[in-house]
Amino acid sequence: MADTTIKVLPKINGFALRRPNLLPVLGFIALLLSVSLFFVWSRVQVTSLEYEMSQLESTLRGLRQETSNLRLEAASLRSPERIERVARQELRLRLPSADQVITVD
Repeated sequence: MADTTIKVLPKINGFALRRPNLLPVLGFIALLLSVSLFFVWSRVQVTSLEYEMSQLESTLRGLRQETSNLRLEAASLRSPERIERVARQELRLRLPSADQVITVD
């Protein structure tokens, strides 16, 4: 059988020595570790979100530039001079003669 007797720790200068209670120390270390890990995780998240925001802002600038270019192109395509030139050169249209014009009263 195993010896289950508890040995009495000696007294030094009137103080009894006893085993330290490690539970509060381990709890404090676990709390400190948890807070540290949360801080690191939050900084990684912030950095990741800043990088994503930068990419989105760059994409937005590109899309705004493309929108501006498309509006300019649409305005040039709607110009009456261009429409007349395309009608005459590419479609081979011409102005109607006087007998082809019908006026409606």
